[in-house]
Amino acid sequence: MSGKPEIENLKARIAKLLRSQGVLIGLVLIIIVASILEHSFLTASNLLNILRQSSALGIVCLGVTFVMMTGGMDLSVGSIVSLCAVVAVSIMNRYGQGSNSNGTALLAILATIVIGFLVGTINGSLIVMFNGRLGETFIITYGMEIVVAAIALLYSGGQFMAGTFAPGLYEWLSSGTVPIIIFLALAAIMHVLLAHTSFGKQVSFIGANMDCARMSGIKVSGIRVLVYGMCGVCAGLASVIVTSRVYSASPLQGNGYELDAIAAVMVGGTSQTGGTGGIINTILGVLVLSVLGNALNVIGVDANAQLLFRGAIILAAVGLDVWNKNISMKEAAK
Repeated sequence: MSGKPEIENLKARIAKLLRSQGVLIGLVLIIIVASILEHSFLTASNLLNILRQSSALGIVCLGVTFVMMTGGMDLSVGSIVSLCAVVAVSIMNRYGQGSNSNGTALLAILATIVIGFLVGTINGSLIVMFNGRLGETFIITYGMEIVVAAIALLYSGGQFMAGTFAPGLYEWLSSGTVPIIIFLALAAIMHVLLAHTSFGKQVSFIGANMDCARMSGIKVSGIRVLVYGMCGVCAGLASVIVTSRVYSASPLQGNGYELDAIAAVMVGGTSQTGGTGGIINTILGVLVLSVLGNALNVIGVDANAQLLFRGAIILAAVGLDVWNKNISMKEAAK
């Protein structure tokens, strides 16, 4: 009989450890298994490649984190990446020749920020107009995804756009560790904003209980619109990183970013219903997906089979979110 309380206590400690450090433990396990199966996995060049490849997705995830913290969802980020990509490269191809390249790069970056913010604020405004909760945010942003994807196809003529502009600032953005530094700098800013400002606390409060937040005097509508605008800006900036790396653009460039971003943010521990989460957790979630994807490639797993792993991760993230909620409810009831 005396051993039963000890077993229960051990189970509770393990559960607490998994809740607080589960993502980090999972990341370490993936790295260990991958390095055992393929010795080239832990080389400096491959690790640098993982970080560079994950930077664009990571920037998208920063914006998605804020949206999900308010209890919303944004399925339009992939299409925003696509539209901003074709606009940026078309600007660079048209005006970025010779000595004009660096100035044109700034114009292209500004265009992606404006487009992303515009689409994001339209999303937020529509959601506020219909007093949308989680379900409505799915529908509205999915509709926006279709609209923006169509605009990207029409703008580009449905054609792949090769970069013909002069190398300079735009190309430099994808060189060496630059995209990693950009991602980490943005992540640091967003972390401070979410975790250490009244705005961040209001974002969390809205996600935890929107009605109470509104009754307490928080400007819920304005914050929701702003958060979606921020998410759009992040998607726009991510398109710059992607296109500068591949020196081209496609109207389908952002396909899949929305699901990968949601998966990474949820794997990091941000609740699908809002109120809990954080930027550091999101970074870990991005690393889990990126490291797993790279490991599967290095090991030689078929691309179609990799979808099974990605789907399993999303299902596991949803299950973990539900499990955390159930435990939190039990603890609150005690």
